[in-house]
Amino acid sequence: MTGRAPCSPPAVLPACCSRSRTPTRWPKPSWCWSAETMSASARLPVLSCVEAAVAEAAFIAGDVALSWKLMNLAACGVADEAVSLLGRQPKRILVLAGKGNNGADAFLAALHCARRGTEIVAVFAEGGPARAQAQRAWSARKPGVRIGVVAAANLRLLAAHEFCLIFDGILGQGFHSPLSAELRTFLRASESLRGLRVAVDLPSGLGDDATGPAFRADLTVSIGCLKRPLLAPKSARFMGRLRVLDIGLPLGETEEACVTATSLTPLRRPRRARSDKRHQGRLLVVGGSDRMPGAVLMNTASALRAGVALVTTCLPESVRAKAAVAYPEAMWRGLRTERDGRLATANLKEIRTLLADKDVLLIGSGMGEKSAKLIGAVATRCSADLVLDADALHPSVIAGSRQAKVRILLPHAGEFKRLSGRDASVPAARAYARKTKTIVVLKGPLTCVTDGTRVIHIPFGGPVLARGGSGDLLAGIVASVLARRHELGLTPFDAVVLATTWHARAADWLRETHGEEAVRTTDLLAGLSPVLRG
Repeated sequence: MTGRAPCSPPAVLPACCSRSRTPTRWPKPSWCWSAETMSASARLPVLSCVEAAVAEAAFIAGDVALSWKLMNLAACGVADEAVSLLGRQPKRILVLAGKGNNGADAFLAALHCARRGTEIVAVFAEGGPARAQAQRAWSARKPGVRIGVVAAANLRLLAAHEFCLIFDGILGQGFHSPLSAELRTFLRASESLRGLRVAVDLPSGLGDDATGPAFRADLTVSIGCLKRPLLAPKSARFMGRLRVLDIGLPLGETEEACVTATSLTPLRRPRRARSDKRHQGRLLVVGGSDRMPGAVLMNTASALRAGVALVTTCLPESVRAKAAVAYPEAMWRGLRTERDGRLATANLKEIRTLLADKDVLLIGSGMGEKSAKLIGAVATRCSADLVLDADALHPSVIAGSRQAKVRILLPHAGEFKRLSGRDASVPAARAYARKTKTIVVLKGPLTCVTDGTRVIHIPFGGPVLARGGSGDLLAGIVASVLARRHELGLTPFDAVVLATTWHARAADWLRETHGEEAVRTTDLLAGLSPVLRG
């Protein structure tokens, strides 16, 4: 994939294209994304393709105008996500289309992306549009945008050309396996195409009863809800990054769902006029070692930025003075260390004293594997909310910390296997949370939060988080929001979901403003405020 390579438009379209240059008036989507025409949901359900199709049909109920509006809403949202990831205005766009509405969605998305001088090349995998709504979409034009059509048999010829965006609208949620021989050949030929590859709704070839072969996307934008086939382990290699688009379908609540950008609404509300620091949470952070002091500093930095009023951090005395200079808003307590640099068990009484009036304890980051005894002794007597990360994620700590009001675990795949003995997966995380009566944040390419009953997926963030320290920042944000949960009017579960979403949205801000390279992990902290104002 060379989506970020220069893609200046050539003087002419490929020779195999036929052109349509007649500009007709493009309907202005003045209502696109307006509060008057769509009801934004904080969470969207996970549904099978059949369930999604039934819900959509029931909502539209034969209303052609509403169907057209939803099609344009979907196209507008897909276009926004594609251009955001591309990072520039596309000049050449390829649309791989089927004969149904999914192909029409892809074409309208391309038109929404296009500006004067843009070229759009369309390839129909199975003949032209068959449905009236799809035909209407394909008849749309935009002034100054050139549109050409290439025969499916000539798809391989396009491999010689560079496209900014390649939209996959071949098959939609109505697909049932198996793929026809023609479509298999078409999908194989599409693998040689160069450009940022965007699957509309789900990669063609995936469905309720199909796990591939499928179109290999760099970005998948699931429309209306999160389609369950996208959560199948085998789908990961086709899906790329995942975004879920809210187009206002009234789908109700389910135990398994995903968040949307409106999940941050509780943090956008003004604080109470007579609120003071006693109302905004008291957090104790315990972590670090002489060899790994950075993790607890990132815990503290992110907790402070996320709004908790009072932070006390216990760390090795050797780094206390420098930490206090870096983050003077926190209160720092230097602790004794063992010869190997880890915090000594002799600090237990002091830590317990500091914990007595705190709302939340965050412990584990940077402490080292040999610190399980100290961590367990602290956690055993903890009656506050307890956030366990990194070296605190040990079976003995989980077993001995039942006195805590709420326990939040933040494992990545390796830590989860150490805890549970099972490979990381949504069902495994759900079962473990149910068994231990904890809230588990399973970190990964698609992070999820579960309390054993509910599962909430976080379709934000992405590879920009694949660097050391991102989990330490998440731990601080989770602890901070948890400490403020009463003031924010949130349950512990909702507070954790909110914090995890906030962290991921800040990562998106970092990618959009600075890119994914040449950035530091802590740079995402600067995005916590902008994403609340966006």
